[in-house]
Amino acid sequence: MLKKLRNVLLTVLPTVMYARLDYDNEQNAKPPFIVYQEISKRAPIYGDDRPRYYLRTIQITLITKNKDEVLEEKLEKALLDNDYIFSLTSEFENSDHSINRVYEIRLEDYKYAK
Repeated sequence: MLKKLRNVLLTVLPTVMYARLDYDNEQNAKPPFIVYQEISKRAPIYGDDRPRYYLRTIQITLITKNKDEVLEEKLEKALLDNDYIFSLTSEFENSDHSINRVYEIRLEDYKYAK
């Protein structure tokens, strides 16, 4: 599930990382790039004491040097074209004046449900 999402994100930018960004590393990525991670996985419905499915929440952060509406639209289009319905949760400026634009998508995972 995350591999498919990563492939979609790679159509937007060549630098896509899972979960972490090392600011103190000399080889850290230069904007623009995308960081994504799973921030929750829960079973909202049970039947016979077993989960029916899991609801996974994935956070996708687009980091750009300056506000880049063209790149934002490209990311949003790529998500929608691949049936990922997103919510924009925040946008903020970092101390280095780069911009973080944070999205969330929710996925239903029936893999482990019986």
